[in-house]
Amino acid sequence: MTYLLIYNPKSGKGKIQKDLPKIKAFFKEKKLPLDIHETVSQEDAKSYVVTSNKSYDCVLVAGGDGTISTVLNGLMLLKKVPILGVLPYGSANDVSHILGIPKNIMQSLELYTSTKPAYIDTYQMNDHYFLYTAAAGLFTRISYDIKRTSLNQFGQIAYYIEGIKDLTSNYDFKMDIQSDDISITKHITLLLGLSANRVGGIPLLFKTKSKLDDGLFEINLFENKGFLSKLRVLSFFIRFGRKVRSDIVLKASEFKINTSNDVKWNADGEYVCDGNITIKVLPKSLPVFMSSRSKRKLLKGE
Repeated sequence: MTYLLIYNPKSGKGKIQKDLPKIKAFFKEKKLPLDIHETVSQEDAKSYVVTSNKSYDCVLVAGGDGTISTVLNGLMLLKKVPILGVLPYGSANDVSHILGIPKNIMQSLELYTSTKPAYIDTYQMNDHYFLYTAAAGLFTRISYDIKRTSLNQFGQIAYYIEGIKDLTSNYDFKMDIQSDDISITKHITLLLGLSANRVGGIPLLFKTKSKLDDGLFEINLFENKGFLSKLRVLSFFIRFGRKVRSDIVLKASEFKINTSNDVKWNADGEYVCDGNITIKVLPKSLPVFMSSRSKRKLLKGE
């Protein structure tokens, strides 16, 4: 196995810099080849994957969900997609939690050098690839509007502070949503698409029975009904996604969503585009390293 480590030096208050000697020593002891690339910008993570003259069996990403998203959009352009391994160094670390990756760096590396990968679905919003969530409306701008200094100073709490501020904004978007067997038009405060039960650092323990390899994507709609709409969204997160009668949940392998140009779309916490979108499922298109527990919980075949 050949490995490439791509790391964001700004993630996790720069902790990756301190861990690099341990990582290098681990691969040297295992006699496994490891190349290392430090990103100089967010987009650099993608371009390096695409333009590198070498091919790798596994790409390790040390950073937050934003860095993982950028690397994914490079990996999916390759003829042969390498195995993705995640080293959690971000603030929310949704992807690493979903995949069951240990926080301990040495335990993570053992997982990536001693287990077999699983194949999971990826998703495409227009021409952008993502792993676990797509959204528009209330709270969804926070992940890319929040200042890096706030994240470094307050960590996860910074998201909650920005979330409270966002409650003063008015979100009322008319959306026409179509799939093979779905046709629905609603005025929306929040559209939240999920492939797993975690988003924005919040565990949604009761939300979804979806699997990471079931070929479907789940959309949750929160209608705009005045101030009560915001309370319903808050209630959804407070009850950790437990379903109530008013919930609108759609599942399909592809959605076409028509809406106004002032709607900003977020995928895996990154701003993607405005206005009309198509979301497609790409079944079992990405090999990833996961914990045994996550495989049992989140894969159909486990």
